[in-house]
Amino acid sequence: MVPIRPARKTLRRIVELPGRVEAYEVAPLHAKVTGYVESIPVDIGDSVAGPKGDGPTATPGAELCRLLVPELREELAQKAALVGQAVAEVAQAEAAVKVAEAGLQSAHARVQEAEATVAREEATYKRWVSEFERITQLVESGAVTRKVLEETKAQLDAAAAGRQEVTARIASVQALAREAVAGLEKARADLTATLSRQKVAEAEQRRLEAMVGYSVVRAPFDGVIVERNVHTGHLVRTGGGSGAGDRPLLTIMKIDPVRVFVDVPEGDAVYVDAGTKATIKVPSLAGDPLAAPVTRTSWSLNATSRTLTAEIDVANASKRLRPGLYVQVALTVAELEDVLSLPRTAIFTQDKRTCCYTIGADGKVVLTPVTLGLQAGNELEVRSGLTGDEQVIGANTSAFRPGLPVEIGKP
Repeated sequence: MVPIRPARKTLRRIVELPGRVEAYEVAPLHAKVTGYVESIPVDIGDSVAGPKGDGPTATPGAELCRLLVPELREELAQKAALVGQAVAEVAQAEAAVKVAEAGLQSAHARVQEAEATVAREEATYKRWVSEFERITQLVESGAVTRKVLEETKAQLDAAAAGRQEVTARIASVQALAREAVAGLEKARADLTATLSRQKVAEAEQRRLEAMVGYSVVRAPFDGVIVERNVHTGHLVRTGGGSGAGDRPLLTIMKIDPVRVFVDVPEGDAVYVDAGTKATIKVPSLAGDPLAAPVTRTSWSLNATSRTLTAEIDVANASKRLRPGLYVQVALTVAELEDVLSLPRTAIFTQDKRTCCYTIGADGKVVLTPVTLGLQAGNELEVRSGLTGDEQVIGANTSAFRPGLPVEIGKP
């Protein structure tokens, strides 16, 4: 009998599970507007490009289907005409505001002119009042004749009439100024209203432009067309295909990268997380296995199957991996370095204890309880019970019993 010794090594627990390849993204494309198919330049199996870039330099996705919707285009033309009308009305309202502002300035100037005239007429009136008083004194003293007094009185009456006239005039021009202010306010209110109507018209135009844009179905991402349900001339209704219920017009799949799905049993689920090493074998394809880490997991186990869904993103520029392929996934669920290990054949259970047989210094079999850890294939981690210097019976343990002398052979 040749004994073995517990070996220090790196243990890796690898589980092999079936998996499946799925597209990274799948988009069933439906129509946003109702119309007739004018052209459909793609078919199943065609590779198409999605949108690229951002901002003004962005390019849209490839055209996949074009619908003929003449009523939308006519409505868009009508909305564009309404926008042009609104722009003209805004220009007219702006001109009206300028006219009202000029009228107000003119009214203010006339008010100032009338105020200056009032001051002049008031000064003239006061001068003739003073002159009349002076002439009256001279007449009483006999220095001048009464005719001079009558002439002075006539001048005074004329000055009084002039003062009354300019007072009435200033009231008139002030009323005109107030009217000009009101006219300016109305012109500004009209401008605000026309600007609002212009914004409404522009919003309607943008809405119609968006609806017309929906008449062209474009690729949302780089991918491959995998389903087509319409042909040129078909009537397409909003939300569906051509007489096809809820079937999409087209279905596109993003296939670079692809997702590999694998369902991990409950016993190993706690060891699997993002970053777990994985090797993928594709039975239907020749070539070396693909190495890629787990990208994401569902974290929660499925209540029915008691499994954890793990996803692995795999680059697929060559397009060799096709959605629906069956694969075999090897997951490294645990890895321990520099640990004591024994082969599975050296371990057995006795009296509900995990044990192995060691050979004592006297050459007899010793029952040795051990505590095990990670199981990696046919290797078991020994956490306690052995130091590594023991000689252990590595196989056929049922042929031995404690205290049995053994003869140790050479390896």
